[in-house]
Amino acid sequence: MRAPYVTALGVCFAVLALRSHERLLQAHLWAEDGMVFLGDALAYGFGATFIPYAGYLHIVPRLLAWGLSLLPIEAFALGLAFVTLAINAAVFALFARARFRWLVPHDGVRVFTAVAFCFLPGTWEVTGNLANLHSVLFYGGMLVALQDLDRPLGVVDGVALLAVASSAGEGVLLAPVFLLRGLMRWREVQPRRAVAWEVVVAVLLTVPAAVNAVLFRKSGMPAADFATWSFARMAEHVWNTFCVRYVLFPVLGEPGTFAYFDWPLGARILVAGGFIAVLVLGLRRLPARPRALLLFVCACVFLLIPLTWYVRSGSAEHPSFGELRNPIVMPGRYMLFALPAGVILWVAALGRFRAVLAAGLCVCVVGLAYRRWTFEPWGPERDWPRTSQFIRETRETPGAEVAVPINPGGWRMQVHGASSSAP
Repeated sequence: MRAPYVTALGVCFAVLALRSHERLLQAHLWAEDGMVFLGDALAYGFGATFIPYAGYLHIVPRLLAWGLSLLPIEAFALGLAFVTLAINAAVFALFARARFRWLVPHDGVRVFTAVAFCFLPGTWEVTGNLANLHSVLFYGGMLVALQDLDRPLGVVDGVALLAVASSAGEGVLLAPVFLLRGLMRWREVQPRRAVAWEVVVAVLLTVPAAVNAVLFRKSGMPAADFATWSFARMAEHVWNTFCVRYVLFPVLGEPGTFAYFDWPLGARILVAGGFIAVLVLGLRRLPARPRALLLFVCACVFLLIPLTWYVRSGSAEHPSFGELRNPIVMPGRYMLFALPAGVILWVAALGRFRAVLAAGLCVCVVGLAYRRWTFEPWGPERDWPRTSQFIRETRETPGAEVAVPINPGGWRMQVHGASSSAP
């Protein structure tokens, strides 16, 4: 395959657009896309770029909202949908690049893997909006961290990492990976410039995170409560989450993973132990360098779970982090946390037995998502032409102020009219 990335990009964008066809036909806004990003862009213009929200900087989403706000307001919702879908596709397709051949040699398998990312749980909420773009960008940083150490970081990598550093506070979890990459390059006596760039990336990811830590403390966000848990309870949630994201779901899909938690304890131990044994056997066939980097990346990415528990009060109690009992958790963003790393773990392991097994795994990920194949509209607010006209008329009316309904139900966007001119 001559251009696996271009192929994966085209297929991923087509798949995401097809899955989102109802949202494209009835384009509207989701959560912070209206209440924060568009609202602030209309009120402050480019000056909204560095305004923190919920204790974090969101520079890329704010820049996109500002750029799209320069278009006629009628084009904002649909333009936002296409732009974010394109970014999602571009990130997912990164795994198809030739730089990942050291992990998965077969180009077709990597393209299949990129497409499988488009069907993972959590994509219902994460895909196609600015509010959750930081999550997708984080996995872009993860994919850059997994690239071949024999190739220097390039311009595409720099753009992706800059986006992560400026807009995904969780990207700091990847800083140790780039330090490890620098150490591995140094031990192999690679050019100092290549080593230095890895260190620069680690610093790039850490400094904005320090700024975010200060902003978070100043934001008044409620403190985490999971620190009061007993060790046994915390360990149970960590183990269940690990099993779902790295052991079970990539192989069993939604129905099999839910069934697993209804089995007797002995059967669960045998199944989890068997899958882990297959993973170990497959990963042992990987060359030492990519294997070490892959395992370290998976460990760092998994830290996203306790980090979420810390910064989102009450999130540790979310059903997606315990024994899966309620299918309603599958569309939510928490289900995507760490799961792309789990898919890569399995694809890399199975690919060392037979490429067809890895490709078959990706096909199963897509097939088992069939019941949730279509992304239905965000919520009850679907008439953007009427809403945009309302926004335009309000902004043209001196002194006017209204709360425009957006999705999900109960969310509203404050719109202010032009300042009253003196008589």
